[in-house]
This record gives sequence, C-alpha cells and structure tokens, in this order.
Amino acid sequence: MRKILVTAAVALVSLLVGIGGTLGVTQWLFHAPPAAGNAQAAIRKPEKPVIKPTFFASLADVTVSIPPQPGLPATSYVVFSVKFATNDQAALVAFDEMQPVIKSAIITRLLNETTQSLQSQQSRTELMTGTLSIVNNILNKNLRYNPPNPFTAAYIANLVTQD
Repeated sequence: MRKILVTAAVALVSLLVGIGGTLGVTQWLFHAPPAAGNAQAAIRKPEKPVIKPTFFASLADVTVSIPPQPGLPATSYVVFSVKFATNDQAALVAFDEMQPVIKSAIITRLLNETTQSLQSQQSRTELMTGTLSIVNNILNKNLRYNPPNPFTAAYIANLVTQD
C-alpha cells in the first residue's frame, strides 16, 4: 500500500512539474525579450498618437437675395460665410484656385433657401453638409485632388437673414 502511495505522489509531482514547465516555456517563447538586456525596454509605453494640425479655408460673406417663404418673390437676403477644415495644407491652395467656382456653387445652393427654412436647425445642418460636399466635389472633379475629399468639416461662421 505504501508503495502505491509513493508511486502516486511521484506521478502527481511529475505531472505538476510538467504542467509548470509547459506554461513557463510557453511564456518564454511567446513574449519578446527586453532589447539589449535593458530591463526598462520590457516595460513598453504606449505610443502617443500623432496629432495632425487643422487648417481652415474661408469663404467670406456671400450675400444672396432669397424669398421669405416658398412661392414669394425674393425680398429678403442672407449673408453667409463658412470655414472648411482640413489636415492637408495643400488643400488650402487648391481651395484658393477654385474659389470662384466654389462661391458660384454655394450661391446657387443658397438660392434654393428661404428665410423661413434657414430658421430650422435641420436646414442649417444640411447647409453645412451640402457646402462641404460642394467643395470636395469641385476639388475632386476639377483638380483631380488626391486623396479625394480633403476637407473634413464645414462650419458656418456667419449666417444673417434680413426681411
């Protein structure tokens, strides 16, 4: 009986040593060693994200006559200016080159508005996304800008309606 207990104890110890050795070797194989014996290199610091600067292209005050309500003559006007954000400084030069075309397209977009419609937050949001789309489409089409859509956001800088 004693012989069986000793054999079982030896087998159990051998099994535990085998499991421990397997785990140790696994840890050693799948973890990179410290660089050049430097213990501090084993502690990796998270890399700081690269922050790209933001540049702005401005379309100064555009004044357009618009109707106060749908179906009425254009007796009111709107003064509108917008800024476009980009992380690509070259996009500012492209914007300046195409500014007459951009301004014309935005004036056409504003002619579809009324003073009543510009009172709605949804309409102003659509105006921002619409002008952003106009600028990116013009740069993509006329300059074959690469990568496409250099501007990422549009911000209304001035929006005044007068009846």
